[in-house]
Amino acid sequence: MNIKRILSMVLVIVWMVIVFYFSHQQGEGSGNMSRTVATKVVEIIDIRRNIAKESKNEIAKFLEPIIRKLAHLSIYVLGGIIICNCIIRFISQDIVNIILSGTIGIIYAISDEIHQLFIIGRSGNVKDVLIDSLGVFIGICVHLLIIKIIDKFRANSVVKGGE
Repeated sequence: MNIKRILSMVLVIVWMVIVFYFSHQQGEGSGNMSRTVATKVVEIIDIRRNIAKESKNEIAKFLEPIIRKLAHLSIYVLGGIIICNCIIRFISQDIVNIILSGTIGIIYAISDEIHQLFIIGRSGNVKDVLIDSLGVFIGICVHLLIIKIIDKFRANSVVKGGE
């Protein structure tokens, strides 16, 4: 087995372990992380320092669920890229790669939400599975787009090199 295949499988496993780690945090710890990020975002937005503390707290409270959902989406975009990169090392047909990568990503998203059912202060959420699945498919599209761009550059460099 070649090194690129092994490395791509290791990256998928590392990604899965990281997602598992974040999902294994109890509700309070996970909430604190989102709250901290939301508070930092409000501090960055308040460039002129003229937003009242009470308003900052309300803005942060409003941003917190958005940040949580964006975190779900972005971590699964990364997962879609990594999973697709791994599968493409074994299967070069785009449609099979898309279906298999998407299936693996969705199954992992479902298992992640089931895992959260057993964590204190957490819950499994169908909406999160949908957001995660969207992230996986965005990641797959990004990966396939990057591959197409690289192929186009390679084709152009071969043509230019042959002149």
